[in-house]
Amino acid sequence: MSKFGIVITFLILVLSLHVQAQSQNNFAGIPFGSTRETVIEEMMKKGYEPYGQTGIGERVVIPVYMFGELPVQVDFIFNKNDKFYAFEIRTGRVERARLSKTFEAVAYMSDQFTLKYGKPSGAPAISELSSLKENVHNLYQEWFSVKALDAYTAVIQKGNRYYAVGSVTHRQLATESEAKRTREKAPEAAAF
Repeated sequence: MSKFGIVITFLILVLSLHVQAQSQNNFAGIPFGSTRETVIEEMMKKGYEPYGQTGIGERVVIPVYMFGELPVQVDFIFNKNDKFYAFEIRTGRVERARLSKTFEAVAYMSDQFTLKYGKPSGAPAISELSSLKENVHNLYQEWFSVKALDAYTAVIQKGNRYYAVGSVTHRQLATESEAKRTREKAPEAAAF
């Protein structure tokens, strides 16, 4: 292969890795670190009606969002600096007779996370009612292949009702201090 061919192949590889990294650092096309206003605007452009839009640290909620073929509720979660740092998706609650639907939903979420975040850290950890504990996140799968993110899927039991949850958190934004926000705003105030 010529030097030109090697250079072109290398550039294509670098660009594809860059695109893959960018696609992992967002949800619904909204990058982590976006402001609350940006999240609300982008979701409204997509035809969704967000609620819970007031107060720093509060969530912006989309009650029905199509996550592939699965209807879920999405919570966009913001840090002290009002930056989008995590999202949580969850299905509706079902009774014990329909628990198999919850396991189907968590398996589907896990498949979608695998497509976006790569191979999970292990096989599903739970598969039946006897392995569930009440009022906790019964982890189904976790993803450690994305350096900046924590991702997992789980099944939750509350009383006699069950639902599936998927969550992704940007570690750096989650621990961002409010002091950093003050330092970032100081030069802007001085410019006036």
